[in-house]
Amino acid sequence: MRIREHHVGRRARRASLGVLAVTAALLMAAPASPAHGAPGADYLYVAGSASDRLLGYRVGPEALPRLVADVATGFGNLSVKESADHRFLYVLTIAPTRRGAAVAIGPVGSPAGGPVPMPVVSPDSLNVYVSNYAAGSVTRFELRADSTVSPARETMRTGGGPVSPSFSPDGQYLYTANEHTSSVSVFRQQPSTGALVEVAGSPFPATGLTPHGIGLSPDGRFLYTPNALTNDISGFAVEPDGALRPLPGSPFPGGPVGTLPGQVFVSSDGQRLYAVDLAGTSPAPAAALRSYRIAPDGTLTPDPAPAVGTGLLFSAASMLVAGR
Repeated sequence: MRIREHHVGRRARRASLGVLAVTAALLMAAPASPAHGAPGADYLYVAGSASDRLLGYRVGPEALPRLVADVATGFGNLSVKESADHRFLYVLTIAPTRRGAAVAIGPVGSPAGGPVPMPVVSPDSLNVYVSNYAAGSVTRFELRADSTVSPARETMRTGGGPVSPSFSPDGQYLYTANEHTSSVSVFRQQPSTGALVEVAGSPFPATGLTPHGIGLSPDGRFLYTPNALTNDISGFAVEPDGALRPLPGSPFPGGPVGTLPGQVFVSSDGQRLYAVDLAGTSPAPAAALRSYRIAPDGTLTPDPAPAVGTGLLFSAASMLVAGR
C-alpha cells in the first residue's frame, strides 16, 4: 500500500504537482472541512484507478471545468484526502509487488486481505470511522494525538456494502451509501463519546441501484448519491433529526446510456453539483465530468454544456477543494 502526497498550493494549481511517498498512517490525518462559501473557484481533483493519474480541474459557476494539474500517482487510486491546513492532498494507491501482484489491504484492526476500508475522521479529530464493505457495518476507533488509533470501540450495522462514509457539515451525523441494499444509513454522533446512534427510519431507500459517493450541500440541507447501475442521481432533503426525505423529481438523470456515475460534489456556494463517472460508455469507457444546477429546493437540472471527458479509466476517488 502506498500513499502519495501532492501539494495543492497556488503554484501547484498552475503547474504539475510534486509527488512524495509518505507513510500509511497519514491516511488517518484529519481532513478538515473546507471553508464553505469562501470566494474564488473550487478545484475538483479526479483520480483514475486504472490510469495512474490525478487530474485537477478549476470549476466555477460560470466557466467550464478547466484542467490545471496532471500528476502521475501509481496504480489503483482508492482515496483522495485533503490535509487539515489545505496544502496537501493524500492519495492512497495500491503499489505493485515485485511479482506484479497488488498488495492486499484489510480493514483497520483486521488481517490484510479483506475488502479495502474507507475511513473518515470526525470533525473534532477525536475518532475514526471505517466502513466495512463485506461485513455491512461501520467501526469506530479513537484517534490519538500521535495519529495512531485505538482498538475497535464498537461496530454498528449498516445496509449491505457501505461506502463513502461522510459527516454532515456540522459534524452531528454520519452517512454511508450502501451499494448492496441501495440505501443510505444515517447515524447521530454522540458528542461526549463519539459513539454512533442510528437515526429512526435508517437505512433510507436510495431510489436507485448501487449508490456510491455521497455529496452534501455546504449548509447540510441536501444529500445526493450517484447510483451507478441505474445511471441517475438521488436527491434528499435532510430533516432536522438527520432523517432523509426524497426530493421532488428524484432520481435525476445521469449521462448517456451505459454511464456509471460514481461520485458527486456540491460546490462551495451550494449552486452546482458535479458528477464524476466510475466509467463511461462503450466504446469510449473513460470517465466524464458533468454538472448540474441546484435549485433552492435542492432539485437538479443538467447544465446544457457538454460533459468534460477526463480520459481516465475507472475513476473511484475524487476530492473537491473549496475556493479560498
